[in-house]
Amino acid sequence: MLRYVGDNDEAALIAFLDEHASRMARVAVRAATEKLDKPVRERYVGRTH
Repeated sequence: MLRYVGDNDEAALIAFLDEHASRMARVAVRAATEKLDKPVRERYVGRTH
C-alpha cells in the first residue's frame, strides 16, 4: 500500500517514513521506497552495495 502512496503524494510518504521507518520491517521500508529516487531511498534503507 505504501508503495503507491508515493505515486500520488511523495511528501506524505516521506513524512510517514520519517516518523515510522525505524519501527517498520526492512522489507516494508524497501517496498515503500522502491519508487523513490536513490538518494531518498538510501536515507531509509541504507546502502546495500
